[in-house]
Amino acid sequence: MAAAGNAKAYDLNAYRSQRNAGKTANTRVVRGTAVPKTRPRPTPKAQPVHRPKVVRKTQKQLREEARRSRAVAVRVLSIALAFFLVLGVQIYCQVQVDELDQQLDALNREISIIQSDNTRRNMELNASVSLDKVDEYARNELGMVKISDYQVNYIRLSDQDGVEVSGGKSHEKTLGQKLKIHQNE
Repeated sequence: MAAAGNAKAYDLNAYRSQRNAGKTANTRVVRGTAVPKTRPRPTPKAQPVHRPKVVRKTQKQLREEARRSRAVAVRVLSIALAFFLVLGVQIYCQVQVDELDQQLDALNREISIIQSDNTRRNMELNASVSLDKVDEYARNELGMVKISDYQVNYIRLSDQDGVEVSGGKSHEKTLGQKLKIHQNE
């Protein structure tokens, strides 16, 4: 009925071709709600072709540049070498310090062991040499007895000095005279 009178009404190919007919190289399709709209694409501006500037150099200039680049390379290498040398010395010194610290710790442990052993032996010695043990050993083993008052002799030093000669004669002299006698002998 309606299809017979209007044959193009259901021809979707015509629609597609219409849709694609508006596309050109400078437009792009913007998807939207019902009908696609096209907007023109901006044309890229032509970039000027950048051609490198050619500089002609003489052999002398080329040798001078090579010499400068070698000098820079030598400087960089010497600085790197110095840096690694300092770093290596620093690491070596730290290793030496660590080894010495370990040796010091070992010696300190040994000293503390020896000191504790010395303290123990001194305590044993003091315990074995107490006055009570000495008194007991002298009395039991050696047969000694404590001194009594009658066995004590006191000497008077305040009297004048005297000299006894064999035969019963005595001379009393002062200290100064005695010293002169000994000096002459």
